[in-house]
Amino acid sequence: MNTVIFDMDGVIIDSEVIYIDFFQKVLQDFDVEISEEDLFSLAGLSQQKTDEFLKSKLHRKPEEVYNLMKKYIDDDKINYSSIVMDGFYPLLKELKRKNFKIALASSSPKKTINNVLEELDIKDEFDAVISGEDFKESKPNPEIYIKTCEILGVRPKDAIAIEDSDYGIDSAKNAGLTVIARRENRFNFKQDKADFIVDNLQDIKLILEKFEKEKNGVYKIRRKSKEFVKAMFFIDRESFNDNVDDCDIYCLYRNDKMKSAIIKKHDKIIYKNVESELDYKLILEGIENKEIDEIR
Repeated sequence: MNTVIFDMDGVIIDSEVIYIDFFQKVLQDFDVEISEEDLFSLAGLSQQKTDEFLKSKLHRKPEEVYNLMKKYIDDDKINYSSIVMDGFYPLLKELKRKNFKIALASSSPKKTINNVLEELDIKDEFDAVISGEDFKESKPNPEIYIKTCEILGVRPKDAIAIEDSDYGIDSAKNAGLTVIARRENRFNFKQDKADFIVDNLQDIKLILEKFEKEKNGVYKIRRKSKEFVKAMFFIDRESFNDNVDDCDIYCLYRNDKMKSAIIKKHDKIIYKNVESELDYKLILEGIENKEIDEIR
């Protein structure tokens, strides 16, 4: 898994409840009453599906509703920076650090997407930004995710979608992606088709680490004793002249066989013998995350 595709509303920003509040105000102005269930069904719905809803429930042209809704939005401008979901920025930072391909696939109009990304100053963080406006049918149709994967040059089975609504989850699953859902209890979402459900976006890092470990095979990082350092047969004695007592050695094992090792003196790497740069990276991450077996 080397690709993550974000939904926007309900994933990056907590906007759905605000949009529904605006809809409630519009409905009051039109003297129209609809059930809470119908109102909540708008959360995660594409522009096309929302238009169909307005025509069937309000018997009015969508343009009339949107013009009035736009007035409310303009009068009470949404501060997107204040409704960023908990854990989003740390997750984005981690994905960038690990060189993931990152995309946005949202049912929202392009104008809204651009406004959000510009206000949050994250537009350049995405390798692709796709709007449901570009498709005949947006979510739950899988086309938006299929197209996003094509643009990124990845197979759907190698990509993860982060969603919240049942429409979005169905779209990503039907496209062949692994789906992580941010838990949402306000809009009667079932979310039962998601592969994973998290309470906070930052928890997704744990799932990504699980995928990475599975991809790299079962491995452990062990910190070895000073005596082991002294006995290391592969040390180039000419290039390693430091006092062993001031050093720590960390080894990567696969299937109980040592594959790679580094020697640290305080915070400095003074020696490494690794099979690959990936092994080197895994050892450093193990040290940083304190995922180290006891001294042996």
